[in-house]
Amino acid sequence: MFLEIEDSARKHGCTDAEITHAVMHHIGRQGIRGVDNQATFMFVGHPRAGALEHDYLEVGVAKWKDGTLHAFHAMTLSSKWQRLIY
Repeated sequence: MFLEIEDSARKHGCTDAEITHAVMHHIGRQGIRGVDNQATFMFVGHPRAGALEHDYLEVGVAKWKDGTLHAFHAMTLSSKWQRLIY
Protein backbone atom coordinates (compact mmCIF):
# COMPACT_ATOMS: atom_id res chain seq x y z
CA MET A 1 0.00 0.00 0.00
CA PHE A 2 1.29 3.47 -0.83
CA LEU A 3 -0.12 4.98 2.38
CA GLU A 4 0.44 3.59 5.85
CA ILE A 5 -2.43 4.50 8.15
CA GLU A 6 -1.55 5.07 11.79
CA ASP A 7 -3.95 4.19 14.61
CA SER A 8 -4.21 7.89 15.44
CA ALA A 9 -5.86 8.50 12.05
CA ARG A 10 -8.61 6.01 12.91
CA LYS A 11 -9.58 7.49 16.29
CA HIS A 12 -12.42 9.62 14.83
CA GLY A 13 -14.01 6.62 13.11
CA CYS A 14 -12.64 7.06 9.58
CA THR A 15 -11.96 3.81 7.75
CA ASP A 16 -8.75 3.04 5.89
CA ALA A 17 -10.68 3.10 2.60
CA GLU A 18 -12.14 6.56 3.37
CA ILE A 19 -8.74 7.96 4.35
CA THR A 20 -7.07 6.59 1.25
CA HIS A 21 -9.84 7.86 -1.05
CA ALA A 22 -9.71 11.36 0.45
CA VAL A 23 -5.94 11.56 -0.14
CA MET A 24 -5.97 10.00 -3.62
CA HIS A 25 -8.83 12.23 -4.80
CA HIS A 26 -8.15 15.35 -2.74
CA ILE A 27 -9.52 18.69 -3.86
CA GLY A 28 -7.20 20.76 -1.71
CA ARG A 29 -3.95 20.43 0.19
CA GLN A 30 -1.55 22.56 2.14
CA GLY A 31 1.92 21.99 3.50
CA ILE A 32 2.16 22.24 7.27
CA ARG A 33 5.01 22.16 9.76
CA GLY A 34 6.01 18.57 10.33
CA VAL A 35 7.93 16.91 13.14
CA ASP A 36 11.71 16.96 12.50
CA ASN A 37 11.09 18.93 9.27
CA GLN A 38 9.33 15.98 7.63
CA ALA A 39 7.37 16.85 4.49
CA THR A 40 3.84 17.06 5.90
CA PHE A 41 0.53 17.99 4.26
CA MET A 42 -3.10 18.37 5.18
CA PHE A 43 -5.39 16.97 2.46
CA VAL A 44 -9.12 17.63 2.04
CA GLY A 45 -11.23 15.25 0.00
CA HIS A 46 -14.40 13.20 -0.15
CA PRO A 47 -14.33 9.92 1.78
CA ARG A 48 -15.79 7.90 -1.12
CA ALA A 49 -16.95 8.21 -4.71
CA GLY A 50 -20.48 9.58 -4.82
CA ALA A 51 -20.19 11.28 -1.42
CA LEU A 52 -22.51 14.19 -0.72
CA GLU A 53 -21.23 17.55 -1.89
CA HIS A 54 -20.46 18.74 1.66
CA ASP A 55 -19.06 15.44 2.94
CA TYR A 56 -15.30 15.94 3.32
CA LEU A 57 -12.45 14.59 5.40
CA GLU A 58 -9.27 16.32 6.47
CA VAL A 59 -6.29 13.97 6.44
CA GLY A 60 -2.79 14.73 7.74
CA VAL A 61 0.01 12.88 5.94
CA ALA A 62 3.74 12.90 6.68
CA LYS A 63 6.56 11.54 4.54
CA TRP A 64 8.95 9.71 6.83
CA LYS A 65 12.70 9.76 6.29
CA ASP A 66 12.54 6.28 4.74
CA GLY A 67 10.21 7.66 2.05
CA THR A 68 6.98 6.06 3.27
CA LEU A 69 3.79 8.09 3.56
CA HIS A 70 1.88 7.91 6.85
CA ALA A 71 -1.62 9.23 7.53
CA PHE A 72 -1.56 10.34 11.16
CA HIS A 73 -4.82 12.35 11.37
CA ALA A 74 -8.25 11.97 9.79
CA MET A 75 -11.64 13.38 10.69
CA THR A 76 -14.66 15.15 9.29
CA LEU A 77 -13.57 18.48 7.85
CA SER A 78 -13.19 21.18 10.52
CA SER A 79 -13.49 24.92 10.04
CA LYS A 80 -9.69 25.21 10.23
CA TRP A 81 -9.20 23.47 6.87
CA GLN A 82 -12.51 24.33 5.19
CA ARG A 83 -10.78 27.02 3.13
CA LEU A 84 -9.01 24.28 1.17
CA ILE A 85 -12.24 23.36 -0.63
CA TYR A 86 -12.55 26.78 -2.28
